[in-house]
Amino acid sequence: MSTLKKEPDDSIGCPWLDPGPHGNKLKLEDYPSALLMRVANRIQADVTSVYARQHELSVPEWRLLARLHESAPMQLTALCRTSYFDKAYAGRILRDLEARGLAHTQADAAHRRRLIVDITPEGRALARKVVTVARRSQARLLDVLTRTERAALYETLHKLLNATSAAAPEETS
Repeated sequence: MSTLKKEPDDSIGCPWLDPGPHGNKLKLEDYPSALLMRVANRIQADVTSVYARQHELSVPEWRLLARLHESAPMQLTALCRTSYFDKAYAGRILRDLEARGLAHTQADAAHRRRLIVDITPEGRALARKVVTVARRSQARLLDVLTRTERAALYETLHKLLNATSAAAPEETS
């Protein structure tokens, strides 16, 4: 039996259908960025942090460990870019992961100033355990959406991601 929901009707009042000139009809809680942050924060608090904590990881530690599990070894700059962390923050998290024996860093032999980050066998074993739980939890999130809603949300989120630089406010002096 499918857990997918039926297609919703169009009776839900959507403030995005008519945001007004320059968005002047939008309330703060209806800003797309505010709603996306609320959803992301709720998922992190109610889903991601639960399975991370169950394995004695913070959410940032889990994010880096998961990326390393999928892509290591890799340059620190690539890890930061794909994990959306700045180098200083990633460095602090990596120090904790290194202290626990889950990751290690070393200077790139070809470019001494470049840092290579790798996952240890212990880190890979832990990541494998967490990935199983994470995938199951993420799939449950998708269960509330119809197939059409899933496809539309995926496409829409990528469209917004690609449009963010174009929507950035103009600098004022």
